[in-house]
Amino acid sequence: MQVEGITWHGVTLEPEPFTAMKKLCREVFGLTPMMEQDGWTLFPMPNGTMLDLFEPNSEMIPSYGLNDGIVFGFRVDDIDVAAAELRAAGCEVLCDVQRVPEMNYAFCHFRGPDGRVYGINEQN
Repeated sequence: MQVEGITWHGVTLEPEPFTAMKKLCREVFGLTPMMEQDGWTLFPMPNGTMLDLFEPNSEMIPSYGLNDGIVFGFRVDDIDVAAAELRAAGCEVLCDVQRVPEMNYAFCHFRGPDGRVYGINEQN
């Protein structure tokens, strides 16, 4: 596995800070959401990184949670190989690889040796 960087960041915020952060991202940072649902917004950035904003009750938060509010993911060259290597290293892979064809993107979450949830992602 080759790690290319930390490219995904997720933050869970209560409704008022969630709305304020969305406004900051749009109006000050000049970011445009790629996807939005009630309680969730995904902001892509020009360098390929992404910011996911979640409200605590968002349906987009997986059942295993996202570390009480902060999570990030590593960009890898081959997500299927990376998931297998994580399993072999004793990490719990928490979901199947999820593919988002319209974004040429794939992701998967795992529990690290520190007990926290992290992500791996691949962008083609």
